[in-house]
Amino acid sequence: MRKGDISLKILEFIGSLVIGAGDLLVTFLNANYGASFRKLEYELSKRQKERDRKSPQEEIQREAKQKYYNLIYKLKRSGLIKEKTKEGNKFFSLTQKGKIKLSQLKKNSRERLPEIIYQKAKSNKFTIVIFDIPETEKRKRSWLRVALGNLGFKMIQKSVWLGKVKIPKRFLDNLFQFKLVDFVEIFEISKTGSLKQIT
Repeated sequence: MRKGDISLKILEFIGSLVIGAGDLLVTFLNANYGASFRKLEYELSKRQKERDRKSPQEEIQREAKQKYYNLIYKLKRSGLIKEKTKEGNKFFSLTQKGKIKLSQLKKNSRERLPEIIYQKAKSNKFTIVIFDIPETEKRKRSWLRVALGNLGFKMIQKSVWLGKVKIPKRFLDNLFQFKLVDFVEIFEISKTGSLKQIT
């Protein structure tokens, strides 16, 4: 998950969270009302031993929960969420600053370029990629150059790339997704030298 995704999800779902009881309440209930200090001490010790026997999966869950609470603390400190208590339960809601931040995160998520790591596959034929992407889309143009380099293409000119590479379907899907297909032409060169257009 990329940076900002966790905050996006937390801010989207904030307001429906309830914080449960802690160790002290569990110990008190297990020991029964009016129990002696020794009984309380025994129950607390027993609970500690049970915690020490936690499975690796439980430990992973504990660490994940701690990260979650750390994030909640950070969001509160940044003024993005506020805490309310109702009938003994804690709830969170977005502040005005939090609503603005959520809008920004959603916008960034929509405009995010795809990852540039694709599964490489060699071909016995040459493939040539030619593109002419407007200056207004220079972020996408830079992404395309890095993606082609990672696939194994070599730059002949800034907008002309050549390589014995099979084009992954996911790469083509990304070209359509980000509306680059009108600016990119991909050809396969046969052994006879003829060109077969892929896009």
